[in-house]
Amino acid sequence: MNNRVIPISLAVIDKEQRDRLEKMISANPMVRLVGEDAEEMGVLIYEPGDSVEEDMPHIIHALESGQAEDVYLAGNVADPDILIRAMRSGIREYLKFPVDENDLRAAVVRTAMRLSLSVDDGDKGRIFTVMGCKPGVGTTTLAVNMACALNERAPGRTVLLDLRPPMGEIPYFLDLKYDYTWGDLVADISRLDATYLRSVMAEHESGLHVLPGPASGERPDEHTLFLILEQLRHSYDFVVVDAATPGEDELPKEVELADSILMSMQLSLPCLARVSRLTDSIGGQDPDADRRMRLVATRVARNGSIGVPEAAEVLGREIAWSIPEDGDTVLSAINQGTPLVQAYPKSVSAKAVQALVKDLAPITGKARKGLSLPFSSLFRKKGKGSDANDNLAGATL
Repeated sequence: MNNRVIPISLAVIDKEQRDRLEKMISANPMVRLVGEDAEEMGVLIYEPGDSVEEDMPHIIHALESGQAEDVYLAGNVADPDILIRAMRSGIREYLKFPVDENDLRAAVVRTAMRLSLSVDDGDKGRIFTVMGCKPGVGTTTLAVNMACALNERAPGRTVLLDLRPPMGEIPYFLDLKYDYTWGDLVADISRLDATYLRSVMAEHESGLHVLPGPASGERPDEHTLFLILEQLRHSYDFVVVDAATPGEDELPKEVELADSILMSMQLSLPCLARVSRLTDSIGGQDPDADRRMRLVATRVARNGSIGVPEAAEVLGREIAWSIPEDGDTVLSAINQGTPLVQAYPKSVSAKAVQALVKDLAPITGKARKGLSLPFSSLFRKKGKGSDANDNLAGATL
């Protein structure tokens, strides 16, 4: 079943029942509440009122067009004519007031199962988690320039997430001014939707979106980080994560959810030993994560004492890409606050990053669907028409 957190929007007249539903949604990790002005509707919970005849064509259009992923009718008693019309239009769920928490959970599970059967994987963004075998091996340089290279394809469709503790350095690499960080999302995670996410995002002059880390503060808990990563995945084509080096007994959420895991390393004996321990640890906790992991050798000297083939033989696994030593050029780009791939696109290191990105994410020519626009007409204040709903608590229509 799809592990995405499903957005829910409420068009419920009864304030007491609306408050009850909001509490249930906030307590359920499978779902999250979105506001009336959100760019997505998700699952619409709709209570028919006096304007039901006017509303139903809009609701049916929202469901058929994909603006609403599912629709649940809700109320005290249901009008049989409305139920029949709803069933014929593909509305399958009915929640009787007061809504039982188990009924809501069961309806959400059924929706999640239907969505998992119909979701087009091409509509979900890909997460690329970049982490070093140890600090100081060029991980942030790699992550920043990967993100910039991906962003060149379609500006604004790539996001760079800074998870390096205690304070990441991405803004220095991009000469980026910002007002908000992912710490602001953590502080008010119940508000997380596409609109709120965009409001805290910093934007580089190239169009690359960046979510910086806070100056101080603990790493998000695993559930909160899951919510952030999933929202990023559904809002962007590519999510590049500049991640911390994990402990040998840890499987961070950014590794677990990643479509590809890139571990940067240098061709030195300490790095080789560390890579061996980390890959064994991660593979032992999640064999599929081991399959998705690719090694990247950075700062590879032309006449180094350990070559890429020798290192690969020692590790017993392929080193997928190597970035040549290009210290002066890389340092100059960092000090300018300009990505290497933009400041020195013809340098050997920039060309190596571009080749890596081309291999990792080949251009397919398939466009993603854009974000849905608000469907605010359903949320206007309605007259109360409570005697329009049935005795079918938690029923599937």
